[in-house]
Amino acid sequence: MGSRAIYLITDFGESPYAGILRSVAKSIADVDVIDIDHSVPSFKVLAGAYVLANTYYWARKGSIIVVVVDPGVGTHREALLVEAGDYVLVGPNNGVLYPVIMKEGFKRGFSLIPERVVEVASQYFKGKLPGGKWTLSSTFHGRDVFVPAATLYAFGVQPELFGTPIDQSALKRLLLEYIEEVEEGYRVKTVYIDKFGNIALSVKPSLLPVTSWRRVMVRTDAGTYSVKVGRKFEDVQVGELVMYVNSFGYVEIAVNQGNAAKKLRVSIGDPVVITPLE
Repeated sequence: MGSRAIYLITDFGESPYAGILRSVAKSIADVDVIDIDHSVPSFKVLAGAYVLANTYYWARKGSIIVVVVDPGVGTHREALLVEAGDYVLVGPNNGVLYPVIMKEGFKRGFSLIPERVVEVASQYFKGKLPGGKWTLSSTFHGRDVFVPAATLYAFGVQPELFGTPIDQSALKRLLLEYIEEVEEGYRVKTVYIDKFGNIALSVKPSLLPVTSWRRVMVRTDAGTYSVKVGRKFEDVQVGELVMYVNSFGYVEIAVNQGNAAKKLRVSIGDPVVITPLE
């Protein structure tokens, strides 16, 4: 039976964990495993949702995308497998999958039973298990639950064998787009910070008419900054701030050849108030 490709998004960074996920998938079934991103900021579910929402559509339709940004691993949070539009999403029920499920449309979902996933996956696993038995870890559900469930699904195993059906109301909500009108202008929040320190905000030009402005005042908890509005980094001098629409369509703040997150001293989830000046 043919199988589908599995794509990975995690906050594992430079570690052996991402390689273990690939190894587990390949040992259960002959599937293609493709890395999207392993540099999601640690424990930042909002950032994981942003990465998923802005990358999944580059995967071919029918693909399975596993997201492991899971600060609640080992707690009572559910593990999910959800068919959404033309994609299958696997990950924790902490909101990280929610924006894409809502965009693509919820078809059906399953709350994964970790012990059943391990039991069924063990029947397919071709590698040599430590101690001859697959032991379910409380802290590595990426290895023991999410990737095995995704691989079994890719191989054609029905998810009813390792999960129980849920409806859409069971999903934990998380919204990437947020804007609030305040006396000073507009309050948004930081949803992602990339390796360059560019700050993606929770708003698109359809909600914030940034492309019609030339300069704004940006206020964070650390201070107030005058920022030129442009289209590219070189619209300002090296070291200066610029606001623009990034390649994913979100309003973003950067420093030309510098680090805006350090300059503005913001973290993911922090509020940012924008006041149009001209």
